[in-house]
Amino acid sequence: MATLPTELVFASDGTIYICIEDEPPPGRRVFVGYTLTDEERAQYGTRDLLRWACLQTLAFGSDGRVYVEERAIDAAGRKVFRGYALTDREAGRAFEEFHRMAFNLTIAAIQTK
Repeated sequence: MATLPTELVFASDGTIYICIEDEPPPGRRVFVGYTLTDEERAQYGTRDLLRWACLQTLAFGSDGRVYVEERAIDAAGRKVFRGYALTDREAGRAFEEFHRMAFNLTIAAIQTK
């Protein structure tokens, strides 16, 4: 899992953020987050992570990592994600693609049994 790039994150503020290299499109919110370590995720557990998500933006990355917004955690030595918010229309289109992909994943899982 360490080699997967982070293409997008689903944030606790209900927004999907897409990875950016340079400047985001005008007017888009930007999320900058740093990964929690495996030890931190185990230490906090689900209850404390959810509590944390009420106070700061917590995001689940397409790379399987948990990201916390930059001001909530020491960034030293952590993987960073920087992305811009999708519009409602873009998010709707993305979820159509997720739905289509979920069907294919279900078939692949059934065939491996």
